[in-house]
Amino acid sequence: MKKLSFLLVGLVVAVLLAGCAKKEEAAAAAPAKIVVWSFTDELQKPIDRFKEKTGIDYEFTIVPHEDYMTKLRQVLASGVNVPDVFTGEQQFVRELVESGYWDDLSGPPYNADVSDMYPYAVEMATDADGKLRGLTWQTTPGGVFYRRGIAKEYLGTDDPQEVGKYFASLDKMLETARMMKEKSGDTVKFLPTLVETQWIPYAQRKHAFVEDGKFILDDAYLPYFDFVKTLRDEGLTAEAGQWGPAWFDGMKKDSNIFAYFGCTWFLHYVLKANAPDSEGDWGLTSPPAFYFWGGTWLGIYSDSKNKENAWKFVHMFTLEEETLEWWAKETGDFISNRKVVEKIKDTFAEPYLGGQNHYDFFADLAPKVNGSLVTGKDQNILAFINQAVADYANGVKSKEEAIQWIKEQVKNAYPELTVE
Repeated sequence: MKKLSFLLVGLVVAVLLAGCAKKEEAAAAAPAKIVVWSFTDELQKPIDRFKEKTGIDYEFTIVPHEDYMTKLRQVLASGVNVPDVFTGEQQFVRELVESGYWDDLSGPPYNADVSDMYPYAVEMATDADGKLRGLTWQTTPGGVFYRRGIAKEYLGTDDPQEVGKYFASLDKMLETARMMKEKSGDTVKFLPTLVETQWIPYAQRKHAFVEDGKFILDDAYLPYFDFVKTLRDEGLTAEAGQWGPAWFDGMKKDSNIFAYFGCTWFLHYVLKANAPDSEGDWGLTSPPAFYFWGGTWLGIYSDSKNKENAWKFVHMFTLEEETLEWWAKETGDFISNRKVVEKIKDTFAEPYLGGQNHYDFFADLAPKVNGSLVTGKDQNILAFINQAVADYANGVKSKEEAIQWIKEQVKNAYPELTVE
């Protein structure tokens, strides 16, 4: 009897163990959830597509842009609750690239093939040792978005190439702005803000802000100071704070603001999103000098326990041609893959731009984007420059005092740099 009881107990234990083993096998076979952080909801559709294609679940957290890097730095420093995949944008991507918190995607097991990417997309995410730390699905050259109705009334044409002549240089822009102000009785404002052209000198630099341990304020910034002051002194802008309510309101139907400087994503995520009622009244033309603005990269946490699935997502959204073509057609966003761009660039006619092909326009500019001069200190230095330019424009400082103030701020923030 004891022997039978013992056998029964053993049988029950064996069944339970077998059940546990099957559960463990099932758990091991089930795709693990990936954790993703970003500062916008831009990844929602791609990550939904990823789940649909792979069956791998996700946890997607959107941290407000103004809080994003602070929160990210905190979790990275502690090593606790760090996402498997997190994004970086132009102003702080170099900090993440050089930090070591993003894994090297150029080596095994990833071996990312970036041969079809625009060089800028790769440059911005490659560290000083030549290791690729991030990948992006987009490239972000800039243009000028203008009101067709205002152009017809004051320039006699709304044709993008003809309108572009009125933006041929900073001096030509001032001439056009003065003409519009006079003819409209000061009801038409040429630009919404003083800082609309801030990315032009940044892109036109011949030197990085930091080279060989030395701070350099490139000569490309000198005419920008005077341009902004002239805009302020002559009342040629609406003086709407960028990203503020008045700036967004200026995009809406029947607004008296003529033009906004914006890049590829600006059309879809700013103009169309905030002023759907002005569809068809916009055109896109060339700026006085080439520039780029923004861009978002994906990186994989170097200590992630879920790198295989994290890579599946990053690869899908940045390197898989089928997905990139889907994204371009789904959103109109300009992608980073040259091969796919060439395939699809002639197929667009954007209703918001009166039927203009924005994709073909940006395809001509995308190869010019140069990420080689971007450093991890640029975000802070740009903030110093913008404040100094504003102080000069407002008469708070002379031009020389404003430039000296920039140097003092850089020296205080980065005492290791030589500042002359």
